[in-house]
Parts: sequence; structure tokens; C-alpha cells
Amino acid sequence: MVLEQIQAVRDEVLQSVKGLSDEELNKAPSAESWSIAQVLLHLQQIESYFLSLMDAALQGPNEEVKERNLAYVTDRSHKAKSPIDPPSGFKTREEIVVRLTQSREKVIALIDKEDPATLSEKALNHPVFGKTSVKQTLEFIAAHEKRHIEQIQEIKQTLVVK
Repeated sequence: MVLEQIQAVRDEVLQSVKGLSDEELNKAPSAESWSIAQVLLHLQQIESYFLSLMDAALQGPNEEVKERNLAYVTDRSHKAKSPIDPPSGFKTREEIVVRLTQSREKVIALIDKEDPATLSEKALNHPVFGKTSVKQTLEFIAAHEKRHIEQIQEIKQTLVVK
């Protein structure tokens, strides 16, 4: 179930940038804003960061953790400073897609090798939510990407990109 969720959202991410040129991907609305390329690289960086936390958690003891309400993750009216800022240099679509694909393949491999129950029984320290199960961390990755799909749409509207 969680695999289908993260894959569906990733498909939405890629669909949201379909047809954009490398120049459009790399153009930022302002000096203080990220470009679409930076948003995509941020998604890859966050996914890789949480992958390392999940790998470590899966080696640890079982822990019972309370499920968190992730609804506000997708709410763009609540702004948060990212702990991981993406690089600002020009990146091609191909470079970005390769990085997104490689990080997602690692997440899929993690999900495929574990019993689904184990994903709920292992926990990590999420920087915002505290103790969170690996399963809910995967759900967070999907919600986080959903949030940034809205940001991509906002950037496209600001830059008048179709």
C-alpha cells in the first residue's frame, strides 16, 4: 500500500514538470525562491536523508510509536525552512530524473526487502515529528512530495509556464 502511495505521488511530480525545458526548470521566480529544478533536487535530497534514517531504524529494536497526523505537511499556508537546501547550479532534466530515480529505487528496495509489519514496528527520530515509524516516514515522503507539487505549480504560474 505505501509503495503504491509513494509511486503515485512521484508520478504526479514527474507529470507536473513534463514538457518543461531545462531553462524553464532552472528559472527561479526571484532571487529568494527556488527554481523547479531546485524543488526536485530537494525532494531527492530529503528522500535520501530519510532513507539513511530508515536503514538505521530497521537495524534497531522494535518500538511502539503513535501515528502522527500528516495532514498539515501538504498545507502550503504553513511555511517551514528546509533543513536541506538544494544546489543552485544549472541542472538538466536528465540529471534531475536520474537522481530522483536512483533515490526512489533505493526506497523501493527497502520496502521490498522488509515485511510490511516490520515497517510499522521500527522507529526513527523524525526532525519534526519525533519518534515515527518507518511506515509513517514513507507516508511523510509522499506527503512532502505532494506539498512540493503545489510549489511547482505556483512557480509555473509565476513564470507563466504551461
